[in-house]
Amino acid sequence: MIYKHICLMVVGLGCSLLAKAQDKQQTTITYNLAAETAIGTGDFTAFQLTSNRHDILATRSNTGYMRGAVNVEHSLGNDLILSGAVDFIGSSHANHKAYLQQCYANLSYQDFFLEFGTREQQQAIRDDLLSTGSFVKGTNAKPFLQFHIGTNGFWTVPFTKDWIQINFDGGYGRFLDSNYREEAFYRGDPGKGKNINTKYATGIYMHQKHLYIRTNPKKRIFGLVGIEHMVQFGGTLYRYNSSDGTIHQKEKSSDLKAFFDVILPFGDSKFYEHNALEDWIFGNHVGMMTAQIGWNINNDNLLQAYLDNPFEDGSGIRKGNGFDGLWGLQYNNKASDVQYVRGAVIEYLQTTNQSGPLHYDSRDYPVSTSGIVIGDYVTGNDDYYNHAAYDSYTHFGLTPGNPLIASPIYNKGGYTAYSDNRIKAWHFGVNGELTKQLSYLVKGSYQEGWGTYHAPLPTKHHSFDAMLQGTYTTGPWQISAAYAFDKGNIYGDNSTFDLKIAFHGKIL
Repeated sequence: MIYKHICLMVVGLGCSLLAKAQDKQQTTITYNLAAETAIGTGDFTAFQLTSNRHDILATRSNTGYMRGAVNVEHSLGNDLILSGAVDFIGSSHANHKAYLQQCYANLSYQDFFLEFGTREQQQAIRDDLLSTGSFVKGTNAKPFLQFHIGTNGFWTVPFTKDWIQINFDGGYGRFLDSNYREEAFYRGDPGKGKNINTKYATGIYMHQKHLYIRTNPKKRIFGLVGIEHMVQFGGTLYRYNSSDGTIHQKEKSSDLKAFFDVILPFGDSKFYEHNALEDWIFGNHVGMMTAQIGWNINNDNLLQAYLDNPFEDGSGIRKGNGFDGLWGLQYNNKASDVQYVRGAVIEYLQTTNQSGPLHYDSRDYPVSTSGIVIGDYVTGNDDYYNHAAYDSYTHFGLTPGNPLIASPIYNKGGYTAYSDNRIKAWHFGVNGELTKQLSYLVKGSYQEGWGTYHAPLPTKHHSFDAMLQGTYTTGPWQISAAYAFDKGNIYGDNSTFDLKIAFHGKIL
């Protein structure tokens, strides 16, 4: 209901500004139209065509969509800008036939903003086009409904002589996939007389934040450190009881106290007495810490190296997960003329360690039925993106984080959690311009997977996924054609041809 109200507000804003069309210097209204179709062989659309695109193009094979958006921006004076958008997509052979992809209102003042609604967020520091993306707040899944505040890019901190800049974003919101989670839970039946899934959750709230601090990026050498954090909390938990075939339901707190409790990963010290093992820590916490260094080779050429370290509990924060993380090297050419190589990224992602295969904390079980309390303390088995109460860190079946950890939507048996989150992967991406109108993009990834610590694979999975895309831009028109393929037993053998036509116009 709240989502409908904000959409009506944005539409009302656009109509009222159209009525003031004579004030052309203060108001801008534009629109975007697009159509895309992907045709090929295999069970899925090739991975590189769908990943890190906010779930616009469906993962199902032989799919397509038509899209229309209206964008409004109005200056209120004194550096205040009010903006918003309504973005509608109609798809074929997809999980969603027709839906609002974006609907938001944004109030900006200089380098800061206040926003409510669903909006496709850009990544704070990773290359949206070339990188595999953030472990936490990537661009792979549909946007959340949220209320958040932050900075528009990096803000230079006063009185630091331009040496320190910060990028901040934080807020609360909702997962919009309750119906999808429930339907997926019941679809996942391998024909063995019981559901392959054991749990699901609906009405999930979320809390997200990130903070990045960097030194002046115009200097020859500069550095960056930061953190991203996402929490699933509240909602209703459902768990399958195999003994009698019933579903047990449990409401989780979403009062004001719960919103404060999830800011940091704290929990209920008396969770055992309260019969709420999932409250040892309130909510499902997913995080990433980043260290990055940049080298301005000259005015036009920039080289950066980075490590994104994932964590789901204290062991990951202490870097008890070994070499796990996204290790990357990125090149950017900032020259204004045509560049055959505009940017390049090479990345290595490892998630096999997860702080070790075992987890046992005697504090989890303060009462022993045998009268013997084992005092050993072993922290591990972080089980990236999976959770004992909330099942999985997904939105409509796709990971909001790094897509190289194959999303549950690709599980052919209908399993709604991650079945292969222990992987090693190499990825590369290159883009550039051949002429002023013609650009290209090449991406490829090779990965190997060992399943999970709970359910290791008897033989490792593997996949090689690649894409070549060309884009022609002339005036308001943009036409792109691409070919992509998958080879292996993670996504199967898929081959996809893709064509997209887009138009950007101005009403006011």
